[in-house]
Amino acid sequence: MTVRADIVIVGGGVTGLALAVELARLGRRDILVLERSFTGAGGSGRNVGRIRAMQLTEELARFAIAAQAKHAALADELGANTLFWRAGYGWVLYEEEEVLRMAEVRNMLRGLGLKPRLLGSAETLRQLPVLEGGERPAGSLMHDDAIVHHDAVLYAYRAAARQRGVRLMERTEVLEVLRQGDEVAGVRTAAGEIRARTVVNAAGGWSGRFSSLAGVRIPNTPLRREALVTEAAQPFMQAAITFYRPQEGWFNQTLRGELVAGCLAPAEEPGVNLAATARSLGRTARTILAKAPRLGHLRVVRQWAGVYDMTPDRKPLVGPVARLKGFVQANGCNGRGFLLAPLLGELLARWLHDGERPALLAGFDANRFEGREDMKVEAGDYYAGYAAGGKR
Repeated sequence: MTVRADIVIVGGGVTGLALAVELARLGRRDILVLERSFTGAGGSGRNVGRIRAMQLTEELARFAIAAQAKHAALADELGANTLFWRAGYGWVLYEEEEVLRMAEVRNMLRGLGLKPRLLGSAETLRQLPVLEGGERPAGSLMHDDAIVHHDAVLYAYRAAARQRGVRLMERTEVLEVLRQGDEVAGVRTAAGEIRARTVVNAAGGWSGRFSSLAGVRIPNTPLRREALVTEAAQPFMQAAITFYRPQEGWFNQTLRGELVAGCLAPAEEPGVNLAATARSLGRTARTILAKAPRLGHLRVVRQWAGVYDMTPDRKPLVGPVARLKGFVQANGCNGRGFLLAPLLGELLARWLHDGERPALLAGFDANRFEGREDMKVEAGDYYAGYAAGGKR
């Protein structure tokens, strides 16, 4: 059986669905989204929906600020509540070197119109009392950033896609990218061929694997990230908390009252691995309780794992691939997929529709690793990844 489409989007997560909806909004027809499992089965259904405008580099911060504004308007655009909530955000610092670095970041963010506050140790504890009794912070960078519920966003996009005539094919794995010379001709699945002149790689943690089916090499590396959720409790914190010393971790309370938390393994092996582990449970519990010992009475009720789609310079790959006409990248979000996807989908749709790259996507060129596809993702230290990413 041969099917025809104008555009095939591979990946039924938030990026693929957002792109499909935005293309349909621009009047494009015959849009087909392919998902090997069910929509949201990958990273989009395995995250905690943090929408953080504060970023370490000006380029990423500019995009994140616009992406947060897109999220704030998303319920009206899609006609469904995404549970967008300005909980606030505390980037908690435990070393003086971090405080010095964050002073520069604060100034950069203020130059972009944000109003983050760099607090000392005592004021951090006053603003984030959940940390009392734990390892004493050196300070924090605070801002009124937000959280959404990933299921609510996915449901809204899925419903909007259906309403706009987008075809969704779940349980459909792409086995081959069809080519005609140096142009895309479509894809082949177990059910048959799908002919299309544009194929978009929105496969998230599977993006490197899918690119290879098209004969395109990219340095994207999937890395497992695990999380847990506890039973619900009365409100005990509002601002979401993240820290990067001595290792990366985070926790926040949801609108339902659960604690959601995670702590990264110091040396996670690369690869797609969705197994939740007892080791992660112990590591996360020890690390979070060292920061906030008053949370020790909460009982864990669930664990899960997903993958970050990492690039060496911590920036997405977005746009047409020069060596294969019609093959388009929309991946490599480095753990920011839920933050970036709605705006990324809007801008990429506009680019594909009118042929002009939006300025905000200029730094995310899909061809920037041409000839450097063997570059490795250094995932050990969060700050070092941004300082050295792409320069090796």
